[in-house]
Amino acid sequence: MNDEVILGSGQLYLMEYTEDSMPEDLVIETEANSVGRIKGGASLEYKPTEYEVTDDFGEVVKRFITKEEVTFKSGILTWSLENISKLSPATLTDDTTKHEKVLKIGGAKALKNYVLRFVHTKDDGNKLRITLVATAGNGFSISFTGDKETVIDAEFKALSQTDGTLVEIREEYTAA
Repeated sequence: MNDEVILGSGQLYLMEYTEDSMPEDLVIETEANSVGRIKGGASLEYKPTEYEVTDDFGEVVKRFITKEEVTFKSGILTWSLENISKLSPATLTDDTTKHEKVLKIGGAKALKNYVLRFVHTKDDGNKLRITLVATAGNGFSISFTGDKETVIDAEFKALSQTDGTLVEIREEYTAA
């Protein structure tokens, strides 16, 4: 019987996906791909759409899955314009003469594909990794209030990989 309790959040990485195969862990899990600290945890949702075949007596004969959706949500606490540019179809420029970055959102039709990696380190040091190729097409909101930190709630929707996979969950374990 496995009575392990997983407690706590993890680290979130985003990397533009331009390959046909998934990059290695060491390529994804770098400081350059780190979104920063997250707040409010993270959630993964798998939602199938089911079609049910019934006979004239109302008995279920067979069920099919006609559509599958995977959504990953997380709150981003420490953020930068580079990270916000990954949450929308945006253009980011850096004007070094004025010493300012400018993020322009809107106008683009295509969404970039990203490798999203969430890594939770368990109490024993082993890692639980959630990986998906996704787009961030659900928008975001930023609220600046006087008594609370600003957290950007990000939502990503998985894309099917060539083998049909929407999300991969890998768990390291220590051999007995």
